[in-house]
Amino acid sequence: MGFSRWVHILVEKVVRETEKAFLCQIDGEEHWLPKSQISDPDDYGEGNENCEMSVTEFIAREKGFSDE
Repeated sequence: MGFSRWVHILVEKVVRETEKAFLCQIDGEEHWLPKSQISDPDDYGEGNENCEMSVTEFIAREKGFSDE
């Protein structure tokens, strides 16, 4: 238990950043992604564009980024 696979998603833009989450534009829609569900969240910041984020399989399924 506790093992999670990563799903890679293309983020068009990091619109906003709070202490605990990023508001990201993905496929033309905005989604809040908790930093706790992102691999290496310190690598990203508000204003980043066209970056690939690795998110947990759990959050990818919850947000509709993964069909698995």
